[in-house]
Amino acid sequence: MTTEVAPPEIDFQARQKWWQGLFTQERIATTFVSLVVAIAVIMPLITLVFSSFLVLDDLGFDTEWGLQNYRELFGDRLLRKAFLNTLMISSGTTILATFLGVSLAWINARTNCPWREKLEPFNLIPFFLSPFVGAIAWHNMAAPKVGLLNNLARSIFGIEGHILNVDNIYGVIWVTGIFFTPLVYLFVIGSLRRMDPSLEDSARTTGAGLLTTTMRITLPLVTPAILSGAIIVFVTSAGEFGVPFKLGSPYGVETLTTQIFTKAVGDDANHYLGAAISMSLGIITGIFIWIQRRIIAPREYTTVTGKGFRPNLIDLGKWKWVALVYNLSYIFIAVLLPLICLFIVSLHPVWEGRIIAEDITIINYQKAVFWWSPHAIESATNGIGNSLILALVGATIAMFLAIIVSYMIHRTKGMGSRLLDYLCLIPIGFPGIVLAMGVLITYIKTPIYATLWILLLGYITRFFPYGQRNISSIMLAVSEELDQSSRMAGATWMTTLRRITIPLLKPGIFAGWILLFVIFLRELSISIILYTTGTETLSVGVYYLSNFENEPMTAALSLAQSILLLACIVIFRRIAGREALTA
Repeated sequence: MTTEVAPPEIDFQARQKWWQGLFTQERIATTFVSLVVAIAVIMPLITLVFSSFLVLDDLGFDTEWGLQNYRELFGDRLLRKAFLNTLMISSGTTILATFLGVSLAWINARTNCPWREKLEPFNLIPFFLSPFVGAIAWHNMAAPKVGLLNNLARSIFGIEGHILNVDNIYGVIWVTGIFFTPLVYLFVIGSLRRMDPSLEDSARTTGAGLLTTTMRITLPLVTPAILSGAIIVFVTSAGEFGVPFKLGSPYGVETLTTQIFTKAVGDDANHYLGAAISMSLGIITGIFIWIQRRIIAPREYTTVTGKGFRPNLIDLGKWKWVALVYNLSYIFIAVLLPLICLFIVSLHPVWEGRIIAEDITIINYQKAVFWWSPHAIESATNGIGNSLILALVGATIAMFLAIIVSYMIHRTKGMGSRLLDYLCLIPIGFPGIVLAMGVLITYIKTPIYATLWILLLGYITRFFPYGQRNISSIMLAVSEELDQSSRMAGATWMTTLRRITIPLLKPGIFAGWILLFVIFLRELSISIILYTTGTETLSVGVYYLSNFENEPMTAALSLAQSILLLACIVIFRRIAGREALTA
């Protein structure tokens, strides 16, 4: 018996080929991006966890390990109240947004409501606008003393006192609910459009009426979509800062987000207590996201069969005009009325709650918007330029990461791709203000602190999964054979990506870029924690004017931000098409 030994040159060639395989373009790019994503996502959260167990001494200089931050969290009456307020606001917002979102989705997807296709993009506009700006508008419309609607009621109907008041917890629920309605709408409308109509037809043939069929057949079949949307609204509203800051905090209604800001920002900031509050909020939202991903999302009701069909439109008869009025009312209340109010308020040097024709001026736009004006407010005008830089650069970097990450998840198989997919879920499950606290504590002693780089890092870490989901949806529809054919023809991975993959992904890339651009322009929760003098963003400029200047100047910058966002929405719809968000 003899043993054959491979010649040394063959063994050397095998090892050389193995080493070359480790340093291909594909492996280097995907490994580098995976490490960047892992570090960007995991480091702030790990730092946040450890920091929450560090306790400042009485002098505020040294720290020691302990549970004092958590004891204060549950023992402080104000923090306990903030916790309960957060749960109440999130629950109320979820109920309101779910009712509005489901009803609007049903009207647009299943009924013969007039103009439903034309109205659909308008139903999505609040998704893109800033809830903080909405709160500013509603404060000027429905505040007890300076609310435009209350003063109109007094002058027209002679009513004493006020009929509306949004400066309380119910106002926070109202404004947050109408602005988060599109989140439920987006989840539900796709399921309604893909339903098998035979299920409803069977109920109708047995004598069931429209209401009975809808309540017992239609809505139960889209229950997973409704619950998914409701949970996303609950989590998002729990992490909302702008609305409770404007309509709640000045009137004694504190939430966890406003308390995080109070405890973590300022001369007497206690980052470690802020970390503990952030962890409590992160745990709440993390549990609900886990429920949505693991329990609700995997549930499948047979609403789509192998047969080709389009769901039948339900004839509402005369009620179709009621449905039209209902839809128009939502658009008017959530979009048009706030913008009209902001415009009216912005034209007054001082807002007294009523229109004074002889006082109308554009001085507020000169002060807050046009940076070449000698009256310009530096924090506001800095914010415009900084936000545009962050939106342009951030959206571009985020989409680059999204392309590589999506490629690794869907084109390479193995444990690494699955872990990367899970990593992309983490930022979605944590509120922006929680991640911002982690980023702040992690990088506060590094050179990027107090620069736009830390804001850019916070933005990309929190929101790049939105772009990644956009890319993934298209990549899953593109056959792998196209990439494989290119590689077999001798093209490198980079050439294949540049000439085959990216051109096929262009619709998703453009749509994701515009979506991130819009989100970065209106982002407040991350900016309010990470900004310093000179790095103010557009939303921080609105916050500054709301805090230190008058309402008309705040309204001017708020309206400018809204117009910029609306312009981006038009571009988004033109590039991405009608089904960009609702499919």
